[in-house]
Amino acid sequence: MSWTYTLAELAQAVGASVPTGNASHSSEGGSMDAGLKVPEQSFSSVSTDTRSLKPGDVFFALSGENFDGNSFVPQAFEKGAIAAVCERPVPGGPCIVVDEPLRRLQDFAAWHRNRCPANVIAITGSSGKTTAKDLTAAVLASKYPVVKTQGNLNNDIGCPLSLLLMDRDTRHAVIEMGANHAGEIAALCRIARPDEAAVTIVAPAHLEGFGTIEGVARAKAEIVAGLKAGGMFYVNVDNPWCLAMAKAHNGPKMYFGAHGDVVLRSCTFDEAGEMVLDIDPVGVLRLPLAVRAHATNVLLAAAVALRHGIVEIEAPLRAACASLSRFKTLSVGPLTVLDDAYNANPASMAAALEALADRHVAGARIAVLGEMLELGAAAADLHREVGRAAARFGVAHLFTYGPHGADMAAGATEAGVPHAEALDDHGAIAAAVCRVAVPGDALLVKGSRGVRMETVIEALKQLYGG
Repeated sequence: MSWTYTLAELAQAVGASVPTGNASHSSEGGSMDAGLKVPEQSFSSVSTDTRSLKPGDVFFALSGENFDGNSFVPQAFEKGAIAAVCERPVPGGPCIVVDEPLRRLQDFAAWHRNRCPANVIAITGSSGKTTAKDLTAAVLASKYPVVKTQGNLNNDIGCPLSLLLMDRDTRHAVIEMGANHAGEIAALCRIARPDEAAVTIVAPAHLEGFGTIEGVARAKAEIVAGLKAGGMFYVNVDNPWCLAMAKAHNGPKMYFGAHGDVVLRSCTFDEAGEMVLDIDPVGVLRLPLAVRAHATNVLLAAAVALRHGIVEIEAPLRAACASLSRFKTLSVGPLTVLDDAYNANPASMAAALEALADRHVAGARIAVLGEMLELGAAAADLHREVGRAAARFGVAHLFTYGPHGADMAAGATEAGVPHAEALDDHGAIAAAVCRVAVPGDALLVKGSRGVRMETVIEALKQLYGG
């Protein structure tokens, strides 16, 4: 059952004046009855995007570097918004005028969260947090009504919007929290007030914002400090930074990994390429996952499930794995292509290369790796280390892209990769792959979002005729 609030309650929640006037649009798009009192109008959902706005929503006019959210308010009213939270009055409907609509969206989400009895589970980490969120939500949803962060909308906009999805029936909300600067996770926790929290892993990522790995760890630890009194912390015992957070947390803890409450006895791959995990006390799970590092995310989901009385987890986990959008396997010409072009940092690069090594292939292993962004002064050394990792995981041909591509190639050559080459064009990389690839080879494509490594895959499709 949805929560329903009046415009007067919304105004109170965001610290603004109650809107007046009745020149509004109804949820069917027509004019409101002149006798209807604006503050008493009710709503149960909000929108920040007129493209997806539904009749009856309240529109929050968020602005960005390149657009003014207030300019979309007339369109929101035309599509049936019953009110707008904006920086200046706009004709067409009731306007709750505020100084910062984004901050007021966060205020409203916090106000709403304080009225919801749902158990909020917050998840962050240098990598794996979206997968961990999806797997955790899936096992909980097998028994309870669950809300989760949609996609990877884990920032100061996505977090409040996710919290506002909670209704009266919601038992658990699984909220992903991302950050690239200190203080951002703490701010999200002030909105979400989590009852439980987990950090998947601490590793070098967003170093331009955090400075050092110690800075990354301090930022991730904000999620533990942001727990409500007596909040549960799920601890990855295989990561020393997470263990350090556990020592500083006085509340209850569940440990998962090589030892603890949920223990990974073994992780292998069968002939079909599925991951086979033997977990104490869960038993053997067989899941369509290609990346060994995702075992950590499965263990976290298992720990949450056990805490909340769920024992049978393989079926919901399999369903969630099948819908994961990352690390896709494609057939392009003679190649099996592992498409992990979505994003990258040193930890996820190593995990992807390990997945390439784990894959049963008849031929050679080829990797196309784009630059990892936001690594600051450590970028050259970290890219060189990725090149060395390519050698450890048996890459025969490495093609790199981006200003630090040469560092990756140099590290690979030093470590013994037979063929490592830095190129400055996606099409040239695709052509180079075609020259060396033969039937039975497997190709990994990965890089930071900003270097668009999926372009290489599209070029390969064209070269191979689709």
